[in-house]
Amino acid sequence: MKKILFKILNKFKNRKDQNRVRGIQKATNLLKSKKESDSARWAKNNELFSNWNERTAILASFIKPDSSIIEFGAGVMHMKTLLKDFKLYTPTDIVKRYDETVVCDLNEPISLNLQSYNVAVFSGVLEYVYDVDNIIRQLSHNNIEQIILSYCCSDIVKLSRDKNGWLSDLTKKELETVFSNYNYKIEAYKEWNNQSIYNLIKG
Repeated sequence: MKKILFKILNKFKNRKDQNRVRGIQKATNLLKSKKESDSARWAKNNELFSNWNERTAILASFIKPDSSIIEFGAGVMHMKTLLKDFKLYTPTDIVKRYDETVVCDLNEPISLNLQSYNVAVFSGVLEYVYDVDNIIRQLSHNNIEQIILSYCCSDIVKLSRDKNGWLSDLTKKELETVFSNYNYKIEAYKEWNNQSIYNLIKG
């Protein structure tokens, strides 16, 4: 009886997962045609997964004490719980999840005053940006000294980008060329679940 119940529940879960993926793929194709962001998806807390905290911990390990940090796509702000002796921390996201969250759509020009920060963090965010080059350029022009980010490079992560809702598809080489173009040097590189994690320092 337990085995039968397990099979039924598993079948229901698989069907639910398949419907979710189909929904994301359909929404992504529509978003791409309009060059828009998926704010409806990210308004749902069930789209934020606890295992992402492992990735956030790696990113946080690159941040030095007394830093002024702006985190893009902050989600549940797990990053803040990992920081020690920081001067300033501002969480931004595409939706206002908490009172502390500053709304920022990275597919629009960054209108925030970045002069108060020396560190910018992107944890699983830049895949959902059409023009990654434009983001790095804006940070460079605002004298951000350190960028810490993760990215699913298209030549390393072979998953369907549409089914994951990803809007950019840079290879590792293409991504690193963007960094170099704006004089950001790779201080450290790690991988988490095949995702590329970079600690970039302005040269």
